[in-house]
Amino acid sequence: MLETIAAVWAEELGVPEVRPEDGFFELGGHSLTALRVVYRVRDEFAVNLSLRDLMSARTLTDFVKTVQSATQTPTRPTVALVGRRGTR
Repeated sequence: MLETIAAVWAEELGVPEVRPEDGFFELGGHSLTALRVVYRVRDEFAVNLSLRDLMSARTLTDFVKTVQSATQTPTRPTVALVGRRGTR
């Protein structure tokens, strides 16, 4: 998991390598990049994460721990919104 998330950070931040002790914002991350990372990690691991989860993580290791914790937390099923006449 660490290697996968590090690769996502590196790709989105445009840096050659991300170490476990590196911080997202110290590597040049900003809010739009953070959103892309959160969405990619959500998709990759099928977890429920928020932008706050990434912003509060001081290091890659901290963020990985958050993602690991989220994988152990059951998620609620997605409910589709339907209009009054059965359309979305």
